[in-house]
Amino acid sequence: MRSRIIAALAAVCLVAVGVGAALLNGGSEEYERYHQHREAQQLSDLSAEDQEAACSSNIDTESFASHLPVVSIDTRGQEVPGEQLRVDAEGLELPYERSYTMASDGAKTIPTDFSLFYDETSANRLDDTPALETQAEVRYRGHSSRLFDKRSYAVTFTESDRTTKRDLDVLNMGKESDWILNGPFLDKTQIRNYLSMNVIGQFMQYVPDVRFCELFVNGEYQGIYLLMETVKYGEDRVSLTPSDSRTSATSYIVQRDWGQADNPSNITDLFDETYVVSGTYLDLIYPNEMSVTIDQREWIASDLNSIEKSLYSYDYDTENHGYWTVLDVDSFVDYAIVNELTLNIDAGSYSTFYYRDVRGKLAIGPVWDFNNAYDNYTEESVAELGFLMNEKPFYYMLFKDEKFVGQVISRYRELRSSYLSDEALSSYIDEVVAYLGPAIDRNFQVWGYTFDASALGADSKLSPEDRNPESYDEAVDDLKDAIELRGEWLDRNIENLRQYSHESAVKMFNH
Repeated sequence: MRSRIIAALAAVCLVAVGVGAALLNGGSEEYERYHQHREAQQLSDLSAEDQEAACSSNIDTESFASHLPVVSIDTRGQEVPGEQLRVDAEGLELPYERSYTMASDGAKTIPTDFSLFYDETSANRLDDTPALETQAEVRYRGHSSRLFDKRSYAVTFTESDRTTKRDLDVLNMGKESDWILNGPFLDKTQIRNYLSMNVIGQFMQYVPDVRFCELFVNGEYQGIYLLMETVKYGEDRVSLTPSDSRTSATSYIVQRDWGQADNPSNITDLFDETYVVSGTYLDLIYPNEMSVTIDQREWIASDLNSIEKSLYSYDYDTENHGYWTVLDVDSFVDYAIVNELTLNIDAGSYSTFYYRDVRGKLAIGPVWDFNNAYDNYTEESVAELGFLMNEKPFYYMLFKDEKFVGQVISRYRELRSSYLSDEALSSYIDEVVAYLGPAIDRNFQVWGYTFDASALGADSKLSPEDRNPESYDEAVDDLKDAIELRGEWLDRNIENLRQYSHESAVKMFNH
């Protein structure tokens, strides 16, 4: 998530993605991004002996070898907590607010032994000396993804006391204690999050860094995983002016998502009747519940209420009180575009972050969670739903302003001729698939049954069943088709966004 600006260039040639396109907006910022599939060790870099071993489909601990980083977690004989409960001890169905299993001591996590194997000069094996070794608190994570057979994990590096966090650098992503092991299950390509984070991270700020790896848990192979940064305050995460407990005004990060009312980070009850938190929860990410003061919690809620009122009011587009006085408009423009193009239907409603530096304006982001994107939403195809973002919190009002709509259209045209062109994205996908190579075959030794939709429960596949790919190649083709078809539709219809800011649509807001 390190967002060091390379330059604000008038024209940036995108040779790296094979597209001779340019960013034409002199105000556009480009951010440094590490692309693992281009810059890390390649299969072809290994010795002939190591290449043969890393090309093998063996997934037993003694003969396994990979050109990818390898992670091993030993749970010390404990069950990993965080599994979703659907019924209580009496067999009665639980309410929609979800409940999860706990550790035997009642904790939400268990202490584990975490090892990372990575050597840039040879294939990576489980009997190598670890590049990183630490105790880590671990639990299952996610919302609907907790129902999948291939689980995702929240990982926190700690000292032996289990409470003192250890900041460690993982694969050059910066020193931090909190990480995610994302297990692509519904995403048969394994690459949706990697593709999205890395492409979007070239022009949006604070996009989480990601690295592919292969995972073992208690000696059993789990497949391809994505090591990811979490969204949190920090020099190598979201870099804000530090919070000062002596004052009520503070920088902050909040998350709109599924949640539980008894979560100590939940600040929903502090709000007026608002649009942003309606129907869901707003959790405080920074300052966290251990460091935030009562005055700061109330100030953050008051600040968000004030921002909302400046937007959902009759003077939302006036010179002195317009939304641009309190919002980082560029972030809202880019966020809308990338989630429209990727068909990320939950964006703006769930898995949505906002941050504000105490010295700046409210921004939306970082972007998050693209497993269901690119027409990979379980309940239905969303490719024919038209625009997705115009009814979302904040955007309902933003799209009523013709200046904002014009900025979205202009920026869309710019990005579609560069980072988000069909050619750039298709080329990127091909590069990533080629980089993963034999790891794909190893992954589907365990998860190959998922190409048979009849073998999956309703929560673990796309509906209707004919939307589910029957092979890896078909999954990749479906991803490319979703990008091409959505881009084609937006290219034809992007100007139709102006209907939302037409005088006939905003009469009640005219002056």
